[in-house]
Amino acid sequence: MIQRINPGKRASQMVLVDGRIETSGIVAKDLDGDISEQTRCVLAQLDDWLAQVGATKADLTRVQIWLADMSEFEGMNEIYDAWVGDQPPARACVGAQLALPGYRIEIQAFG
Repeated sequence: MIQRINPGKRASQMVLVDGRIETSGIVAKDLDGDISEQTRCVLAQLDDWLAQVGATKADLTRVQIWLADMSEFEGMNEIYDAWVGDQPPARACVGAQLALPGYRIEIQAFG
């Protein structure tokens, strides 16, 4: 059975299937923030989304990160590393042109 959480016109916020979690891409709410602020915002949203379905970051198996500017990799990692804890999921991070110029980071998570 597939459960769609907060479905919208183009995507659901999350999809649950057979006990697995898949999120849509999460971006910062404030496009004026630097990479640290945007990373904190995205990870806080991810924590909130997971809590909606009774999960936590410890339940994640994979995280995909897109950065608009790979020169911000270390700044993003500083915030991510503090957030992820001592049992990190598998992760990939790539540079990409994001949907809006103010977006510095987008994260998708799986668990």
